[in-house]
Amino acid sequence: MAEEQQQTESGKGGKKKLILLLLLFLLLVGAAGGGAAYYFLVFKKQQPQQVEGNATANQTVKKPTIPPELSELAKPGIFVPIGDFVVNLADTDVQRFVKVSITIEVVNEEVQNQVNRYMPAIKDAIIDLISSKYYRDIRTPEGRERLKIELLKRLNALLPEGGVKAVYFTSFVVQTM
Repeated sequence: MAEEQQQTESGKGGKKKLILLLLLFLLLVGAAGGGAAYYFLVFKKQQPQQVEGNATANQTVKKPTIPPELSELAKPGIFVPIGDFVVNLADTDVQRFVKVSITIEVVNEEVQNQVNRYMPAIKDAIIDLISSKYYRDIRTPEGRERLKIELLKRLNALLPEGGVKAVYFTSFVVQTM
């Protein structure tokens, strides 16, 4: 009996040592991971970026300047309401239509004048594009965002000098009959 009791006590001691070693190992791995995360996420960002090539080690990287054509895009544009559209969707299984109000943002007054001159063609392009869409294409926010991008590309291609910065849906309703 005395021998069995000594074996169980030594077995318990071995298990405790194993658990302590395992916890120590996990603590070291966690500390190493935390140190690496700190180094890559915080410490690296605090050091200035060095210029490669012929420059001296003390020079930092200069931020690129905005090209003149992009600086005009950064300015607030002019909002031009295009109008309300009620258009049948391309779904064949059920009759659906969309009612949408569209406003576009243009870069300057010259483009605004072009939009006014080309308004019939712009409205036709909008109706053609929306009527080619299925409900599954425009029912999600991502789908409506894709539609805006398609409209933006089509309108910029339609105008002689482009200049449309953004397309906005000021209302968007899909109805099933």
